[in-house]
Amino acid sequence: MTHFIIGIAGGSGCGKSTLAYGLKDEYPDLIEVVHFDDYQKEEVDVPFFENMRNWDHPNSINFKQLCQDLIQLINNESVEVMTKSTILNSDYEEKGRTKHILRPKKIIIVEGYMAFYDRKIQELFDLKIFLDCPIIESMKRRNKIICGEDNEYNIKTLIPMHTKYVIPTKDMANLLIDVVKNNKDEVFNIVCKKLSELKVLSV
Repeated sequence: MTHFIIGIAGGSGCGKSTLAYGLKDEYPDLIEVVHFDDYQKEEVDVPFFENMRNWDHPNSINFKQLCQDLIQLINNESVEVMTKSTILNSDYEEKGRTKHILRPKKIIIVEGYMAFYDRKIQELFDLKIFLDCPIIESMKRRNKIICGEDNEYNIKTLIPMHTKYVIPTKDMANLLIDVVKNNKDEVFNIVCKKLSELKVLSV
């Protein structure tokens, strides 16, 4: 099987998972989704920044394992991951990660905030999509601007890391979509139109 690899990047709350799993729901026989957050390291291995664990730094991601798993999928081999995706694992907040099998389907989507950061992984993508949204707006959509400790993390860590490591990667995108001007259905249709033009939606 020849695979078409798609990367979907963008800030927290911009709609990456909604788009990726929406595409999978529409084309379940064609599409598999790799959830970038499943490659976050264990807490003990996540670096500190401003006296807090920095989950938004590249060193918090196991890019080597992600690359190996993508190559395994490209070689038509299934991959077992421990997922934290609430779409796949609705009990994550209570029970933590659970086993999930990734299948080597024709279209493989990697969705995550730093999906384009690692050069080796970036080179695997046939299409790079960046969902563009101001970080304050995207965090509002995720209800992440709240009082207390989480707000301190957003201000001191998430926003600076987004500016330093996520925003520069949008220049790498083949398809840049403004998700403020386009609602989720319009974003979905833009991507489907692009995939139809590339003739990758047929079995």
